[in-house]
Order: sequence, then structure tokens, then C-alpha cells
Amino acid sequence: MFLVQQLVQGAMIEVDSMEMKENRKIFRVRLEKPLKVEVASIGSPLRYELLTQDISLRGFFLEFEAPARFPFLRSSILEIWLKMPEGESLFFNGKVARVVHSLESSGDLRKGIAISIVQIEPEIREVLQRFIAQQQAEQNLSVEAGAA
Repeated sequence: MFLVQQLVQGAMIEVDSMEMKENRKIFRVRLEKPLKVEVASIGSPLRYELLTQDISLRGFFLEFEAPARFPFLRSSILEIWLKMPEGESLFFNGKVARVVHSLESSGDLRKGIAISIVQIEPEIREVLQRFIAQQQAEQNLSVEAGAA
């Protein structure tokens, strides 16, 4: 058993390699409190408000009870506003990457829509990256505190 250190936006995080389940190079975090997400077709004034608890720098997952009723198709390009806990709204473009229907959902696979981020300004990406790193660090501290 050995420790792996990863630098995430200035915060050093140690992860026990025997307990690492996340094989991604980009951290994905499961949030305790969901974030509001507004999505719209490019240029449309009609916005749909949803929630996400699963987010990374590459995208996020919208749990959605009836994914077949989601008004966008796979590969649709969307305008997205992610509402941060402090009230700030991050804008970027995303693409519907996958729709998970009820027949496919089981275990860790939940019903909903996977959105990949396809265009994001560098400053907005930095804000998102800091948020994800902060959430990851808090979750790691929480796990360490529980183990002590």
C-alpha cells in the first residue's frame, strides 16, 4: 500500500492507492448539495432548470426521472448556466453526451442526462476547477475525519 499525491489547483491531496476507485485524470465529485443548472438551445430565451450533484471539468450528470422527456437529443449543443453556491453563474456551452433511460439504470448508473462541456472561457474554467478541487479536498477531509 502506498500514497499517491495529486496537485489539484494548489491543493495537495493524498489518496491511498488501495482505495482509489476513480481512474479518471479529471476529478469527478458527487456534491452533497445539488447545483442548479439552466440549459437552453443556442440563442433560445426558453431555459430549463435542472439539478446536478455529479460534476467534473469535462461535464456533469443531470439526474432526470424521465430522460425520454428531456427536450434535447443526443449531440444537441446547449447554452448552460451553472449556479454556484455563492450565487455566481458560470456560462459555457455543452453537448448532450448520453441519455440513460430507466431500462439502462442500475447500481451506480442512474437515470438522466450526461452533458459534456465543449466550450468554456479560461477564466470560467478556472473558477470551476477551483470549486471542484475545493469539494474534493473537503470530501477527502471528511473521509479522513471519519476514519480517525
